[in-house]
Amino acid sequence: MACQIGVTIVENGVIKGTVVDYIQPPDNRYEMGCIKVHHINPEQTINAPTFDVVWQNYKELFENYPVVAHNAPFDESVLRINLDYYGIPHNHIPQFICTYQLYSLSLDKLCWVFDLHDDQHHDAGFDSLRCAQFFMFYLDGIKPDLSRLASYIPEEERHTKITQHKQLSGDILRKDLSNADPNNPFYNKKVVITGVFDIDRNELAHKLKSFGADLDTCISKRTNFVFVGRDAGPAKLAKLQSLIAEGFPIRQLNQDDVTHILNGNFSTI
Repeated sequence: MACQIGVTIVENGVIKGTVVDYIQPPDNRYEMGCIKVHHINPEQTINAPTFDVVWQNYKELFENYPVVAHNAPFDESVLRINLDYYGIPHNHIPQFICTYQLYSLSLDKLCWVFDLHDDQHHDAGFDSLRCAQFFMFYLDGIKPDLSRLASYIPEEERHTKITQHKQLSGDILRKDLSNADPNNPFYNKKVVITGVFDIDRNELAHKLKSFGADLDTCISKRTNFVFVGRDAGPAKLAKLQSLIAEGFPIRQLNQDDVTHILNGNFSTI
């Protein structure tokens, strides 16, 4: 029985956002084995709505748009079991597209070969976001670096790397122009950060946000600046070069540019 649902909306190849809701399972009961996987417990869902209530917010999406999931047969079975439990018809839900079948790799290993962190793996919102990214990579012809599998390290053994590459999330991604200078080159511009810099990624992000930057986690046709540091994600670099080759005026910045910016020098931007 479901305890959380996460859906990432993609429109015309652009991620529009991720919606996540807790779900109270019947009698708010859990098996310890499940809690160890997703780390959700009865205290977190004691006041959450049951599946039949939550479903009303997602019904239209599942019935009218293609649905992609990683290891889709599992997600489909959970969905249909919950629908059956509450007596909700599901004849109009199409078969899911499965990114596991496209890549034949688990989600954490896909994160590894695309050089994306997976420290929130098994959170429904995080998993749906990664699934959306992997499906768009597939459609764009961006292939994973399978040679990285030879150096694959389980998540619990790579905390340092995950911390360095941890993806921005939360309030930092909410644009705030209230105190920013409109003359700043980053004012109201889409900015993506990838790789490791001499400054902590969150500190850099907060500095850019104070300039009025609209921070994003994915490179798209609307991106204006991409900060590329050491060990930058190969998928992001491939996407960046592809869009530049198509004529999109995306500016690539590096560690030297970061140093100039932190010193208040924008002459090179």
